[in-house]
Amino acid sequence: MDYRYYYLKVGIIATIGMIVFVSFLGNVAIPMSALELELNIQLFSQGYTEVVIPPFGTVRAQTHISPLQFQVILQNINLDLLQEAIPDLSKEEFIGQLQKQIMSYLYYFFFRIMALGFLGGAAAVYLSGIKKFKTVAVGGIIGLVIIGLLILAAVVSYNPQAFVNPEFEGVLSSAPWMVSFIEESLLKVDTLGEQMELMAINISRVYERIDQIEPLDRTEGDLKVLHISDIHNNPAAIKYVIQVVNTFNVDMVIDTGDITDFGTPMEAELVSRISNIKVPYVFVPGNHDSPEVIDRMKEIEQVIVLEEDKINIKGLNIAGIADPSSRSKKMAVASQWTLNEYARRLKEIVEKGDLTHIVATHHAGISKGLIGEVPVILHGHTHSLDIREENKSVIIDAGTAGAAGVRGLQSHQEVPYGVVLLHFNMTEKVPRLIAADIIKVFQLHSGFNLKRVRFNEGIAEEGILEESIINEDILEEYID
Repeated sequence: MDYRYYYLKVGIIATIGMIVFVSFLGNVAIPMSALELELNIQLFSQGYTEVVIPPFGTVRAQTHISPLQFQVILQNINLDLLQEAIPDLSKEEFIGQLQKQIMSYLYYFFFRIMALGFLGGAAAVYLSGIKKFKTVAVGGIIGLVIIGLLILAAVVSYNPQAFVNPEFEGVLSSAPWMVSFIEESLLKVDTLGEQMELMAINISRVYERIDQIEPLDRTEGDLKVLHISDIHNNPAAIKYVIQVVNTFNVDMVIDTGDITDFGTPMEAELVSRISNIKVPYVFVPGNHDSPEVIDRMKEIEQVIVLEEDKINIKGLNIAGIADPSSRSKKMAVASQWTLNEYARRLKEIVEKGDLTHIVATHHAGISKGLIGEVPVILHGHTHSLDIREENKSVIIDAGTAGAAGVRGLQSHQEVPYGVVLLHFNMTEKVPRLIAADIIKVFQLHSGFNLKRVRFNEGIAEEGILEESIINEDILEEYID
């Protein structure tokens, strides 16, 4: 017997077995407190390390000389646990704790990969028909040594500084602004939230001064409804909405959709913060939402998901229908034919039963056929806040309460956080919109713009009777 040929054959078989086992069984889940990660390893690569952040894309860099590719996939972020962890630790302590956890899992990961290398080599030799224990063990040792040398070469040559000049795929291909976003926004979310809370309080004080100067006719039956839209995964926006609700004693929130960007289960966890809003929250899904997001919203006690129905809350009859794209994760705007079909179905809902006071949709194309038939029509989608009157209907686009999320950061001009506070007179036979307060908050220069739009009984001919505009330049005139 030619032993050189024999052991060459064993070596080749063992190597193949090692490759199969490592490639298909090498992934490891890492539940690190608030983060759920997955580690993978791939052979015959060019020495890359990849960080995959679904659904935004991939960051990669050539970090080592070994023909292995390490892949870290962010599977989930538990926002509640993350919020609990960060306040208890400084930034340095939090990062140091993560590093320790990662190192302990890396040791386990590499041990698992080497064990798979041994098992793969041994199993391949055994399955090839060679049953001798010694030869099977040799096959396992060959698999172990090969993968061990590859890992050793990767560890010794590993250069984390390679991520100074990384490669990007997906949404992350806009790397410069994304890196800035992470550094300036995500890591300072609490600071931004505190700034916006203070701004909400300041706006409240401005309201008090405005009412003292030119009081708006009010009655005890007035109802305040906050119209918001297009949060797009912005946690600061939810914090701000909560503050506005509490500061202005809002009775109800109507959200016309796009609370997320891609409708993934990970994003759906963001909406859990809505539970901190202690008033009825009517949610009409948008094209960037999904069945997972809708299901998560339904789990929150005070949320009413308006998919295709008419409801009565605090004396207001509200009709609405979900955006067609919310039935899936496609996100794309539906065809005109589909929008027309949804408009027809919404019209049937409006005409059924009691008089409809408000219609809420995400896309204006679904509700435009009801202009002149319903007093107040709310929508979002455009990210451009606007109030107009047409044929005795007031049409309100709340703009974007989340400053358009990622898209706002990509914009050359700052996109403000926008909400509209509606005042209804509930003491008359039919609820009547008497005023709408537009609040725009500018994140970059920490200023705001406030405009009050009043409506006469039957709606004024020109719609806008009076505007009260407060900018940061004259803020001191109203705030002590």
